[in-house]
Amino acid sequence: MTSLRRRNAESGYPRGDETKARIIKTAISLFGENGFAGVSAREIASAAGVPAPSLQYYFENKEGLYEACIADIHASAWEAIGPVTCEVEELLTAKADADKVIDGYCRILEALADFLFAMPDAASRALFVAQHRSPSNSPTNKSSGKSATGRRIQECCAAIVAGVSRNRLTDEEIGMVCTTINGQLIIVHLAREHVEDMMGWQEITPERIEALKSVVRKHTTVILNSYRS
Repeated sequence: MTSLRRRNAESGYPRGDETKARIIKTAISLFGENGFAGVSAREIASAAGVPAPSLQYYFENKEGLYEACIADIHASAWEAIGPVTCEVEELLTAKADADKVIDGYCRILEALADFLFAMPDAASRALFVAQHRSPSNSPTNKSSGKSATGRRIQECCAAIVAGVSRNRLTDEEIGMVCTTINGQLIIVHLAREHVEDMMGWQEITPERIEALKSVVRKHTTVILNSYRS
């Protein structure tokens, strides 16, 4: 019995990865609903069903937990969008024809749509991101700038636009084209109340996600084809 207690004490927290993931999932939801200052570390621990010291054990403090939430969202995004991004990067390296890389851009957007709307906890992630972008609702030392994942996806999209236009556009113009195309999904992701007012969508169902992807593919294809020489 003594040796069993010793092993339990030495192991720290059982099923550490599972516990850590549960804390992060809970924190994303609570930070999204209440902002960084609107929820305490003790409240997060209670909602996650773990002892309060667990947060310090895994994340040092509430700020560390917040950063872990951001890192988790970035990692999940790359897991969802990374494979198709790599495929499109290979098309660009091989100098594939415009139709193939335009289709590649559309496939990136379709993967993005699935990540934003179809995956579990998509709604809580959307709230977290909206809160994170509000200076009054996130830590003063929050991470700034685009993540490595975001930069790589953006660079891939920019390379597609540059290639389709035969490098006739400036970097600023390429950025505007990418922002316009990608914004089709971002506005639905971040402006849920506006979407509800415009389309009456109180819920984004699988059928609506597929309809949205179809519309975005059509618009993206038209936009990119308009820049072909």
